[in-house]
Amino acid sequence: MAVTGLSGGSAATNGGLGGGAYSGASNTGTFTPSNGAGLVQKAYDRLVEFELRATPLLRSVADKKPARQAMPGSSIALQIYADMAKATSVLSEEVDPTAVALSTPTIVNITVNEYGNSTLVTKKLGLLSLADVDPAVANIIAFNMADSIDDLAQTALLTGTNVIYGTAGASTPTSTVTVAAEDSLSAADIRRAVAKLRANKTNARKGSLYWCGLHPEVSHDLRAETGAASWRLPHEYQSNGEIWAGEIGNFEGAYFIESPRLYNAFDGADQTALATASAVSGVSAAFTIVAANAAFGGLAKVGDKISGTNVGTSARITAISVGATNTTFTVDVANSGTVGTNTLTVTPVTKVYRTFLAGQQALAEAVVEEPHVVIGPVVDRLMRQRPIGWYGVLGHAIYRNEALFRIETSSSIA
Repeated sequence: MAVTGLSGGSAATNGGLGGGAYSGASNTGTFTPSNGAGLVQKAYDRLVEFELRATPLLRSVADKKPARQAMPGSSIALQIYADMAKATSVLSEEVDPTAVALSTPTIVNITVNEYGNSTLVTKKLGLLSLADVDPAVANIIAFNMADSIDDLAQTALLTGTNVIYGTAGASTPTSTVTVAAEDSLSAADIRRAVAKLRANKTNARKGSLYWCGLHPEVSHDLRAETGAASWRLPHEYQSNGEIWAGEIGNFEGAYFIESPRLYNAFDGADQTALATASAVSGVSAAFTIVAANAAFGGLAKVGDKISGTNVGTSARITAISVGATNTTFTVDVANSGTVGTNTLTVTPVTKVYRTFLAGQQALAEAVVEEPHVVIGPVVDRLMRQRPIGWYGVLGHAIYRNEALFRIETSSSIA
């Protein structure tokens, strides 16, 4: 057997392996037999793994449900009694006090909709697939159901109007678009949110603790903060059964659930623009700009703004493809003309993370039909197509806005 390109550098010959040639590095080469061509083939592992997944957890915030629903309907009205005004005047001994009418209850409407997804498992796939398809499809459908419903719950949480902006930096952000790169989460932000929840008379969710959901990259900054009033090691819980998925401890009146599911987007403040690129090869299509690899020092990333002559207004980079001699930037809006050799400028945008703190009844959920896996009927003439999916009818809405605060911050490791 002739061996070429081994890590030692020189070629060697070994005649005791039945002939054939080995080429490439010692740990990455390919063996090609000189006889019995086609008998040596690539082998596949029949165990196919699933994608990495984050445990759904945001639906658990919806602890308010309709309790005595009168009838089916496209929306459900939940009501909250209004308390009477305080009576602090001294009663007259001989005068009967005037009756005070009760106020109209506050109504929270939840619109319910159908949700679902499905796929088709064919007989041919089952017969020819190297892996067992049916259990995998059932697993994928079940996770898609939990994943989708969890996202619907978070979409409702994002409509809460009580917002605090990160105060760790020198700036004082007042809106999402003013959150700068240095405005990470601090212990002071947690204390402020908890204080507001308590001032709003919000009931805690576990003992005296409020629920807090935060992204791992935000958790990093909170736990890295130094000083006497910063994060301290969480004490051990007396009952492990109460620990939720992702819980990392409690601090300043809240217990923390760490998850990559927490919403984030490149919608903060503009950062310092990167070096401009004066050499642009090729002509842009409606959504693509091609520039030299050296452009922007390889620092441009998806979510950054990109500008220049004929580049679409407020264009953002949605994809970056690095080729042998150029880099293609795909943008989210059409260009107004030929970019050609015009100068391009990339402006990084701060990634803003949403952290939630919630008390009881912050989020309500109305379920007409609980989401569940559905095995569809086989209706084709040759019985080759077997549908499987999930279906549910439900809706979410903020029930007590005073029981929910959102903290918008950056992260030092975004």
